[in-house]
Amino acid sequence: MNLFFFLKPLSSLMILSYIILFFLLVRNTSCDVDPNYVACPPKTCANNNQSISYPFYIEGTQEPFCGNPGFAISCGPNGFPILNLSNTHYIIHQIFYENQTLRVSNAAFSVSRSNTTNSKGCLPVPLTHNLTLPSTPEFDIAPNQSNMRLFYGCESLLPWPEEHRVGCSNETSSVLAFYKEDKNISLVSKNCRGEVVDTIVEDGIIEGGVEEALRKGLLLTWKAGNCSDCHSSGGRCGFDSIMYTFRCFCTDRVHSAKCDPDNGPG
Repeated sequence: MNLFFFLKPLSSLMILSYIILFFLLVRNTSCDVDPNYVACPPKTCANNNQSISYPFYIEGTQEPFCGNPGFAISCGPNGFPILNLSNTHYIIHQIFYENQTLRVSNAAFSVSRSNTTNSKGCLPVPLTHNLTLPSTPEFDIAPNQSNMRLFYGCESLLPWPEEHRVGCSNETSSVLAFYKEDKNISLVSKNCRGEVVDTIVEDGIIEGGVEEALRKGLLLTWKAGNCSDCHSSGGRCGFDSIMYTFRCFCTDRVHSAKCDPDNGPG
């Protein structure tokens, strides 16, 4: 028998065996990746590049265990992430994961110029409750924020310098805003007939005046398990709602703090 004809089927069989073995290895590898890890990659809202990951999660897009309880967010119609605090919507402008801080603003102030028939479009009504945020189990107001006061029904003081007029509560009722240390605040409080609303804004906003300060909002710090060790070890952070504790989702399995497959649970 010719040796060539004997070796040819044998070599073809070996090649086929290698191909089958390769696909089996790929299949087993992909199947072995922990499903919690697969479920929790960072996401973004449409038309927005802010990465959303632990402790936050987007309702309806990410699994709740990818974030902490109390950190659910939604995506607004303009693409911005929205955080609901004390039944009030706050736009998330920036999340600083490295120091567990985020900058938010009341959604009402994001539309202060949206009314094209009025250069100072009207604020939604009613804004008759304080906009200062109480401490919650999840969030605190960061240090070095400024107190601001909004006065409604200030027609008797018009025309006041334009930089203090932030809108109107309806077609006729003007709203003026002042930092609490402003020397004019006593005069304004005596002459504006509407509600007085307190709020907080980030320090150091000078360009654009009080309206820009309201639009940019304030800084919050959050209280949740620190993700840095898990993230630096290649894991994705999450939460065990049964044990009610932080977990690190790794490609091999769930660890307590970080991915460390060579030394048992992290």
